[in-house]
Amino acid sequence: MTPLLFLSFALAQSPDELSERALAANPSLEALRLRTEELQHLASVADTWPDPMLGLEYSNVRVDSFGLGDHPMSGLQFKATQGLPTPGLNQAREDLALEQVELSEHALAEAELQLEVLVHTTWWRLALVRELQQVTQEHLERTEDLLAAVRARYEVGEAGQSALLRLSLLRDQLEDELGDFQRSEAELTAALSRALSASISVETSTELKVLSAPQQVDSSSRPALTAAHQQVAVHRASAELARVDGRPDLSIWAGYRVRTGESAMDQVDLASVGVGMPIPVGSRKRSQAQEAAAHSAASGAEAGVLALEDGIAAGLEVALARWGRAAEKARTYETGLLPQAEAVLTTTLSDYQVGRADFASLYDAEIVLLQLERARLMAAAETHIQRAQVAGLTGTWAEETP
Repeated sequence: MTPLLFLSFALAQSPDELSERALAANPSLEALRLRTEELQHLASVADTWPDPMLGLEYSNVRVDSFGLGDHPMSGLQFKATQGLPTPGLNQAREDLALEQVELSEHALAEAELQLEVLVHTTWWRLALVRELQQVTQEHLERTEDLLAAVRARYEVGEAGQSALLRLSLLRDQLEDELGDFQRSEAELTAALSRALSASISVETSTELKVLSAPQQVDSSSRPALTAAHQQVAVHRASAELARVDGRPDLSIWAGYRVRTGESAMDQVDLASVGVGMPIPVGSRKRSQAQEAAAHSAASGAEAGVLALEDGIAAGLEVALARWGRAAEKARTYETGLLPQAEAVLTTTLSDYQVGRADFASLYDAEIVLLQLERARLMAAAETHIQRAQVAGLTGTWAEETP
């Protein structure tokens, strides 16, 4: 495993900036880019003819002398041979190579998209953890204030010890949760560092605004879907190559024999030309099987396209439902429930201090406010997370509409 480069730099602007850095630095993407480059090089020579062959033959000499001129047919022959590809073979090879290049490009685009989704999702989860940590810290401080109020009544005999114990337990629980948030923050920061192949320090937004879900989405830009269609084209091109490759290849040759016999007739040089063709006994059967296999693979790839389209549609339905509900919930809490809970806590604390409210009401008001504030933050962050999930399904990032 390649170790991370221990560089430290702050990324405070947005998850978009973080994604750009990840796309430029992630080694897995670089491997895919180099793979595409490799296929491009191979495609550039896919239609190349086979090399011609040159031969030199010392032939028809007597075995007891090995000398030229000791036999009427002895001589030195120069020979050139050129294989002739079956018509359409080089084109079929080039077509297949180009289809493979395009498939690799779509695979690279899909990997880039999913890396962007991962970075955005992790960034917003990190922002959520930090917001939850801040809210927990605020409630921890408020718990200390409530403890002071309860302790004042306890000292004059107007409150029981159980009230102090329950608030102390709540305080200790909140302090323990701060440790969990710190652990989650470290884990999420490490995940972002891995995506960038560098040790980083990340700053996140101090406000989680709510995003509205889009009314319509289009998944036609999803690279994985394009790649699935392209995989079908690759198998079809493989079938065509197998079909053409089943035809026998011709080869032609020409030779020139230099003779050195004793008589004038034996000293006449000779020339020869010829054409050769293999007998397609096993090659045709093999090519037919390869063509049939490629057509079967293409049919399987077409079924895979339908399965992917169904999966995208189902995933979008779930993501949009979660997004819409999270936005509705966050706005309801922000504009309605949270102001009411804050008012309830303030009023209950005032009543408790003058003996017009019991401790259970005060404790419940604090817990309800804590739960509502956390729920609002999680719902607001969920709208950003689901925006990233929708982008991962469709290949298009929806506008950030409040």
